[in-house]
Amino acid sequence: MALKTILDSLDGVDDAFKDQYEEKDGKFVLQIEGIDDHPAVVSLRNGHNNSKRERDEARRKLTEAEAKLRVLPEGFDIAEYERLKAEDEARQADPDNKDVRKQVETAVAAKDRQWQARHEAAMNAKDVIIAERDGTIESLGGDLRRTLVEDGLTKALVKAGIKPTLMKAAQRMFEGDVEVVEEDGKRVARMKTDLGGDEVERFIMNWSQSEEAKDFIAPMRGADERGSDTRRNAGPNPFAKDGWNITQQGRLINSDRAKAEQLAKAAGFKDLDEANKAVGPKAA
Repeated sequence: MALKTILDSLDGVDDAFKDQYEEKDGKFVLQIEGIDDHPAVVSLRNGHNNSKRERDEARRKLTEAEAKLRVLPEGFDIAEYERLKAEDEARQADPDNKDVRKQVETAVAAKDRQWQARHEAAMNAKDVIIAERDGTIESLGGDLRRTLVEDGLTKALVKAGIKPTLMKAAQRMFEGDVEVVEEDGKRVARMKTDLGGDEVERFIMNWSQSEEAKDFIAPMRGADERGSDTRRNAGPNPFAKDGWNITQQGRLINSDRAKAEQLAKAAGFKDLDEANKAVGPKAA
């Protein structure tokens, strides 16, 4: 049976899969690795790219048309041009000038109506196409940002040990500082350039160790008012296979980074940075 992506509770979930879920806003969300390669995301990205190409092609054609118009002489009048052309055609067809003026006026009026109708139809069609494509691009961009930014930021804040009651406040504080950029053909979430352009998770983890973040961080279970943990040595290693727990990792890093480094290495990681990037324990 396939795993559901969002659950109201973990009741009934096999113990082997419970660690694959993280709590978010009262729900349990399945953590998915390689979401950029998921068929739904690939389809979304391809649709977004196709829409961009079609929009750029429409703009290119419009630019070419504007360039052609710029070479026309100042004061050029399309109606006058059509009138003179029709007059010349009528003169050639009627060298004796029999009723030329009437023929010219009739021909010019017909061509003017035809040109005006075609012009209006083309402009209306262009406006509709551009509006539809802009709407599609905006919708796709919003979906992509929610997937990359909101979910990534929430995961980083949970891992850093943010108090559940302050989670939404922390999200609002940072969501405007995250942007979606393209790297190696993929869209990824990064902190804005003026904030260093770091990965979101790395930035949040560094921030969580600052003085500003101390009121947002939930103390480790059993911690006293000074943030020390009297049972720090008790319980399983949160970096090890039998005790893997991302939330406890974040709390331990905030309370005792040296101890976290020691436990990460004991679990088989080269250092704490490698463990911090991992989505699961080292294979036995």
